[in-house]
Amino acid sequence: MAAKKSARKAPKRAVKKAAKRSTAKRSTAKRSTAKKSTARKAVKKTAKRKSSKKSATYKVPPVPLGGSSRSSVSTISTTPKPAGGSYSPSKSSKSSGNSSNKVLIAVVLGIVILAIAVIASGSSDDESTTVTPTPIASESAAPMPSESASETTSAPLAAHEAPTKIVAQYNATGATVFWKSPESAIEGITGYNLELRKGGSTEWNLVATVPATQFSQDITKTGTDSWAQVKVSTVYSDGVVVDGKIFGLPGSWE
Repeated sequence: MAAKKSARKAPKRAVKKAAKRSTAKRSTAKRSTAKKSTARKAVKKTAKRKSSKKSATYKVPPVPLGGSSRSSVSTISTTPKPAGGSYSPSKSSKSSGNSSNKVLIAVVLGIVILAIAVIASGSSDDESTTVTPTPIASESAAPMPSESASETTSAPLAAHEAPTKIVAQYNATGATVFWKSPESAIEGITGYNLELRKGGSTEWNLVATVPATQFSQDITKTGTDSWAQVKVSTVYSDGVVVDGKIFGLPGSWE
C-alpha cells in the first residue's frame, strides 16, 4: 500500500514542477519582449528628435488666387541663411583701425590746442604783471586825510560813580578787599584800581588794576608796627577815575 501511495504522489510533483517551469519561462519571455519594445520606442523617439533638429518644415495651407481652385504648398526652412553681403573680417578690422586712429588723432590735437591756450594765458599773465603804472605827481603829493579829534578821543559819559560796599576780610596771608559796582553809572566801566597808602604818607601805591567783572583783590600783610589806608576806584572808558571810600587797616600792607 505504501508503494502505491508514493507512485501516485510522484507524477503529481512532476506536474507541479513542469507548471512552475512553464510559468517562469513565460515571465522571462514577457520581460524580454517588454525590454525590446521600450528599446524600440526609445530608438524611435531619438530618431524623431534628430530628424526634427536637422530640418523643420512648415506647410502653408493653400490660398485661392482669383477665384480659382489652385493650391500651392510652400515650405519654410528654419535653417538660418547667410546675409546678402559677404562678411569680410579684413574690412571690419580696417574700419575699426581707422576709427581708433581718428580718435587718437583727435585726442592729440585737443591736447596740443589746450597746451597752446595755457602757454598763451601764461604769457599774457606775465606781461600784465611786468607792467607797473607810474604814480602821478599830484596824487603822490596829495596829503592823507587826518582823523578828526572826535574820532581819536571818546565821547564823555553821562555819569560817573564810585564803587560801593567796600569791605576787607582777614585771611592767612593778610586780607581780601571786596566791593560792588556802582548802582546806576555802569556804562563805560573798564575796571577797578586798588591802592594802598602808608599811614602819614601822601602818595598812593597802585597794587592792582582788575577788569570790570572782578570785585575782589588780595593784599598781603608784611608787619604789625604801622597802619595803612585802602582805596578802590572806578575806571571809565573816557579816562575818568572815581575814588571810593577810604578805610584803614592796622599793620604794614602791600
